[in-house]
Amino acid sequence: MAPHSAFETNTVEQKVKTLVNAHLKSILKKENLLVSGVKVAMQRRINAQLHLHADNQDLNRFNRLKGFIMNPESMNSPAAPYPLNQSPYSNFPQVAGPRPIFKDSPFYTILQHLTPVQECKVREATRDTIECKIILKSDVADKLVSEPDLRVMIFCASEPISHFSKVDVAFPHQVEIKVNLDEVKANLRGLKNRAGSTRPADITNLLRKRAYYENSMTLTYALTHKKFYFVVNLVRQHLVEELVAKLKSGKTISKDQVIREMISKAQDTDVQAIGSIISLKCPLSTLRIDVACRSTICTHNQCFDATSFLQLQEQAPTWTCPVCNKTVSFEALEIDLYVDDILKSTPKTIDQVTVEPDGKWSRISEHGARPKAGHDSSDDDEDLVEIKDPPRVTAVKNEMANGSISMRTPPTSSREQSATSSVPPPSIGTKRSVSAVIDLTSDDEEENPRHPKKSATPAYLTTPTHSSPGNGRAQPVANSLGSFGPYSGNPPAEPNYIQRGYPHR
Repeated sequence: MAPHSAFETNTVEQKVKTLVNAHLKSILKKENLLVSGVKVAMQRRINAQLHLHADNQDLNRFNRLKGFIMNPESMNSPAAPYPLNQSPYSNFPQVAGPRPIFKDSPFYTILQHLTPVQECKVREATRDTIECKIILKSDVADKLVSEPDLRVMIFCASEPISHFSKVDVAFPHQVEIKVNLDEVKANLRGLKNRAGSTRPADITNLLRKRAYYENSMTLTYALTHKKFYFVVNLVRQHLVEELVAKLKSGKTISKDQVIREMISKAQDTDVQAIGSIISLKCPLSTLRIDVACRSTICTHNQCFDATSFLQLQEQAPTWTCPVCNKTVSFEALEIDLYVDDILKSTPKTIDQVTVEPDGKWSRISEHGARPKAGHDSSDDDEDLVEIKDPPRVTAVKNEMANGSISMRTPPTSSREQSATSSVPPPSIGTKRSVSAVIDLTSDDEEENPRHPKKSATPAYLTTPTHSSPGNGRAQPVANSLGSFGPYSGNPPAEPNYIQRGYPHR
């Protein structure tokens, strides 16, 4: 291992600041790094690559990059073969051509490669398996144990790949990954028809975190129509809470700026400015917004909760605004202080406010909004009709309550009087309790009660009765045929109208 003094970077970094753009681009090409961007961005990439070689104790690569920086004219001479550091991966074949450069993510930062880039050839009708060994150096193994934010992840990308563009993480559609014979349980497909929605596979918990231990890894894939490239990287993970704290401490959209934009839109003669409603609920979680956030490229004032948005992007990174569906980035997210002031000035029971074109806001209830459509119980009372009991029905009820009802057939005159008596008309609109309403149509014995008949009283109902000395009950007198009226056998059942108060049948 080279001494630490061999990796002095301060002098080299000072030299990077003096290089012109042409030299910076040439160095980036030699290092297979992204060439586009402003001068400051290119300088940062070179310095980051310099520190990467120093951290990996890769003296050959460090001195090669240092020579390009200190003597940029030497890059015009024929290039020497790229030196390989003596490492556990020196026996692995290196991929010819460009290596994939993955797009940046706010949730992790790639620190170093733990394996060389492996190529998955096209397999249109068959399957193939790529075997790989993940060997951790002593310093990496120790950091993985002591620093929980360090993770080991598998990155994969498909063609086309170039030196000048970054690629999304994408695995073959049919793929299975095993580490030390344990299957990797991860979503390797992402969202359907959404490129860039796949996350790298985290295999940290499946590794044996011992120095120079050969962790075996197999990647089995099938039915591919283009090449794929994968590599295992050591990354530093950034939690959602850390990113939210970074947003709070970063740039913000001031309250005055929002009001100025509203007034500017209201002064447009082609558009009639009216009040709008801003919801205080996050469109993603449907909960009240905690950290009001939106992108600077969006033109709406509606915000979403920063924590909910970042949690969703961590699972499936689509990076689209949940309000207008525009493509956004983490760098474009800012805290809206105007909406934040509304959240602090309103109780948690308020879900939305009305915003005027001049920027003034008020609660919905203060605008005299109609209350929610309720149910007025007084309307139901108007539908209830009071039905008064006829005198005979009342008398029968009283006798049944006292238990002294006579089981005899009433005289014909009383039945006729009951049939001819008229029921008083119902009083419409009179309120009474539901328990006082009597249902005169229900029948435990007859499902379809018959309507009253207008014919004369049948003869069998007027059969004379006499009292039995045995039990004191009224018994019908048998006729000359030895039967009870027109019936034979048992006497007729007692008419139901006595129990229910029906008029004469």
